[in-house]
Amino acid sequence: MTILGMNIMPEPLLREKVTEAIRASIAAGNLAPGQKLVEREICGELGISRTVLREALQNLEAEGLIVNRSRRGRTVISIGRQEAADIYAVRKALEGLIGSGFADNATAVQIKKLKAHLQSMRSRQPRDAFAAEQQFFAIMRDHCGNHVAADFARQLDGRVMILKQLSTFQNISYPERLQELDAIVAAIETRNGKLTGELCMRRIERLSEGVVNLMEDAEAMVS
Repeated sequence: MTILGMNIMPEPLLREKVTEAIRASIAAGNLAPGQKLVEREICGELGISRTVLREALQNLEAEGLIVNRSRRGRTVISIGRQEAADIYAVRKALEGLIGSGFADNATAVQIKKLKAHLQSMRSRQPRDAFAAEQQFFAIMRDHCGNHVAADFARQLDGRVMILKQLSTFQNISYPERLQELDAIVAAIETRNGKLTGELCMRRIERLSEGVVNLMEDAEAMVS
């Protein structure tokens, strides 16, 4: 039932939509690392109140996508080379645990779901690789049986989203990335937790080398 014939979106749902809209803009690079978020401009563009916007920004701050500095206000997080290396070191350990846990604990139905997702990735465009791989590992994370590792991995998602803009420039083709995932699934099907964890960690090492080396080259050019 509506009042005065008006359909007004509930505030919690609106906050979620605003959070997702800003998150998507950051993921697409429309909001660049280090860019200041001007509340007046965002409220005007989205047609929302500052209260709703600030709640959405608090969500994104908790995800690690933005930072709040007293003098500058809120800005999109900017990640340096050392922090990127640290993020990948933690991510490597977590995905090793998640991979081995999934191989040991996943049900046949959950493994089938993972295989079906990998199969669907073969018809996707390379530009969609990050989102598809993120979904692949989300399936493993959600069913690995290690809730602590899964929770910490989710907390890294925001920073990983920022770094993914660099990972697209790595010297590895989309078919090669699919081969990495094929090997992981093959190890899972044999219930080889140790090998699955090692393959997951090896993949993160490759990602880390590509991104950190690129950042080093960029810093060298600036200096």
